[in-house]
Amino acid sequence: MVEINPFRAYRYNDNKIKEISDVIAPPWDVIDKSLERHLTESSPFNIINLISKSYTPHNVKENFNKWITDGVLTQDEEDGFYFMKHNFKWMEKDFTRKGFFAILRLEDFKTGKIIPHERIFENYSINRYQLIKTCKANFSPIFMLYQDTSFTVEEIMDKTPLTSIGHTADKEMFEFGRILNNKDIQSIKGTVSQGNLIIADGHHRYNAALRHYIDHPTPENSFVLVFMVNINSPDVLILPTHRYIPSGVSFTASIDTFRRYFHIREAADLKTISDTLNGEKSNAFGVYENSRFYIITLKNINDVKEHIAGNFSDKWITLDTALLHEFVLPYLFDRQPKEIIYHQQPEYLMDEYKKRNSGVIFFLKAVDKQHFIDISFNKELMPQKTTYFYPKVPSGLVIYKFDEQ
Repeated sequence: MVEINPFRAYRYNDNKIKEISDVIAPPWDVIDKSLERHLTESSPFNIINLISKSYTPHNVKENFNKWITDGVLTQDEEDGFYFMKHNFKWMEKDFTRKGFFAILRLEDFKTGKIIPHERIFENYSINRYQLIKTCKANFSPIFMLYQDTSFTVEEIMDKTPLTSIGHTADKEMFEFGRILNNKDIQSIKGTVSQGNLIIADGHHRYNAALRHYIDHPTPENSFVLVFMVNINSPDVLILPTHRYIPSGVSFTASIDTFRRYFHIREAADLKTISDTLNGEKSNAFGVYENSRFYIITLKNINDVKEHIAGNFSDKWITLDTALLHEFVLPYLFDRQPKEIIYHQQPEYLMDEYKKRNSGVIFFLKAVDKQHFIDISFNKELMPQKTTYFYPKVPSGLVIYKFDEQ
């Protein structure tokens, strides 16, 4: 069983911060220089000052402590869970993702209670480790998924009064509130503790917190800030991350090899690729090279299996990202590229291609949610950037300072 608890969060003081939207930010690893500049200009107290790699952990600690001393951040007097209803639109459809902030007892992955779902970039964890070690706080939550077909927690959130309404950096509205009723708290704890949890987003932060606890195994270091969402909710949205390989590979030069395994047809434009992939059930990619678009669809997965090194399940092999990284790149291209640029927006990668005028772009479709669940609970790590849970959970709504609980 996993253990989650309510806590006394540090939050922005309403008397000092009039608009919460001015001080929250996306997670640090998706903030580019332009957005960081915008966030910094929006308020001198924006959470970007505590999560950006631009600041040393020592600088962050000084800022954090000063904000507490000056009353910019204040700690709640009662333990509670904090919930957020995030309203957003995708492909002309409205969504409301409901989740809650809690603290989670850290567990080694070997216990099977906490399930990572994809491989990580190790140097990212090192950066977050130093921040945790120095500040003794979590400024951004780890996005966790639990399973509950009865939707118990959602019912509690819906009946609990809101305390504030705001907007994210993407102008999406959210509603925020606190769950303080002990009966509701115990109900939530009982619901979530019954099963294992999947890390949706924040693998590096979880790794950093776990390593910090292993290095410094004291009670106050044994919990980490999380945002919990029910995977059974229809409002959990997974988007793809596309790949641009700037050099070292050519699709057109290898097209005869590709034809042995893929059906290949040209596409008119990016919209055609997007529309086709959205409705495609079999393994397929969009490809762009030299001003031409292609759609390639796998002929037979059984022809591929013998060329994929490692002991993987059939479900894992049929991931588009697995097919790309474990078959297309090492076997059809005979190499693993030194550089891959990842992005959720195809247009961004098209602009990058125009700057370099070389390489190949692979456009992917989103992984099916049940496919994701099956592979995760089978304890198989997916290739990096297989999933993009949209939207990202904002940083700054709650802060967990774990030396004062």
